[in-house]
Amino acid sequence: MIKIILLVILMILFQGCATWSGVKQDTNDAWNVTKDTSKGVYKSVKKSINEATSD
Repeated sequence: MIKIILLVILMILFQGCATWSGVKQDTNDAWNVTKDTSKGVYKSVKKSINEATSD
């Protein structure tokens, strides 16, 4: 009886887990945001260096 209850609890818990396609999509979204943010930071740092060294 305890095994059945444990099995049911585990089944309920694992139903909420992400699917592989969901994980891939989330990873893709995170990578795109990282690329966009990195480009902005790069341009900002490059502009700051140019302003600091242009005497």
